Order: sequence, then C-alpha cells, then structure tokens
Amino acid sequence: MEISIGGVLGLYGGMTCGILGWWLGRRKARKNRGLDELHDHIWQKARSFSWYVTLGVIYVLFSLIMFGIELSTAMVLGILLLAHLGSWGIIGVFLTISMSSSVPFQLTPVNVGIGINVASLITFTIISIMTNNWLFLLFSILPNMMGIFTALTALRLNRNDSE
Repeated sequence: MEISIGGVLGLYGGMTCGILGWWLGRRKARKNRGLDELHDHIWQKARSFSWYVTLGVIYVLFSLIMFGIELSTAMVLGILLLAHLGSWGIIGVFLTISMSSSVPFQLTPVNVGIGINVASLITFTIISIMTNNWLFLLFSILPNMMGIFTALTALRLNRNDSE
C-alpha cells in the first residue's frame, strides 16, 4: 500500500487549520464577550441534534450494507464524521441566527418542501456516487414530488387566503 502524500497533507493540514480556526475564533469571541450562557446552550443543543443526524446516517449505512453494497471502513468513518460535524455546524449556525433574530423562524410548509427536496437529492446523489449506480437517483423522484407538492400547496393556500 502506497502512502499518498496529498492525503497525508490534507488530513493533517485540515486538522491543523481546523484547530487554528477554532482557537482564533474562541479567542475573538472571548474578547467580544461572546462566550456566554446562550452560546453554550445553542451549541449544546446543536450537538444533541447532530447525534440524531448521525444515528440516521448509521441506519442508512447499515441498510446499504444489508443490500449488499460493500463499503470500506475509511469511507464509512469519513461519512459519519462529515455527517456529525457538518450537521453540528449547520444546526449551530441555524440556532444562532434564529435565537438572535427579533422574528423567530417559523417552520412553514414551503420550508418543509424545500428541505425534503434538498435532503432527498443529497442523499440519493451520495448513494449513487458510492455505488456507481446512477439508477438510485430515480428513487429521489417520489420524495422530490412530495416536496414540490407540499411547497406548491402551501403557496396556493397562502395566495387564496390573501385574496
């Protein structure tokens, strides 16, 4: 097995840049008094929600293995790390914006429809890339139609209510 210089540089360079960015961000936040109870609460909730996302990804990966798709250990661990840290960051930013905003975020059917579309496209695209079988993208048609139907129905109802 050959050692990939680019892989090693990316692995340890990414870790170094991540730790450096985390340290500089905390230092700047401490100077601006940004490390308060609200900050701790938001990021604790984001970490809690990201475990639910990670659990969902684990079930999807187990399902793929049960369907006979071979996955390497490095691929599975990379997907789990990306899902956990990515969802933690996205949910943390979302909670920060919604808790610091004067108008709270309302979960509308339009937002649910858009979320269904984005989640199904990302999920089935990743599955298609992992399996090298582009027919998996056909499975995203039904959830996308449900998302579009949900969003359009809500828009139509809002338009009828305003008239």
